[in-house]
Amino acid sequence: MKRTATKQDKAWMQKVSNMGCLICERLGFYGTPSEVHHVHTGWGRDGHQNTIPLCPEHHRGNTGIHGMGRKAFEREYGITQAEMLEIVKERINESLIQH
Repeated sequence: MKRTATKQDKAWMQKVSNMGCLICERLGFYGTPSEVHHVHTGWGRDGHQNTIPLCPEHHRGNTGIHGMGRKAFEREYGITQAEMLEIVKERINESLIQH
């Protein structure tokens, strides 16, 4: 069953998207427009708050997580989805503290 995003989920995903692509950032390109990628563990995705920002190419393109597959993607860029999710949560939590 598909879970509907709440207002809180939508606000979270907007903050994630506003960060810019984490892979582009690792490559030295900051602020690349991004979309959210739901982190998958086990059988299915983990929810709207477990999302990471990836540009369209690194999300759905040939060099992206869906194009290459998770294992190849993580090997290629030297970072796991879990590590990226940790970065996202740290940054959002830091921004909440600062405001």
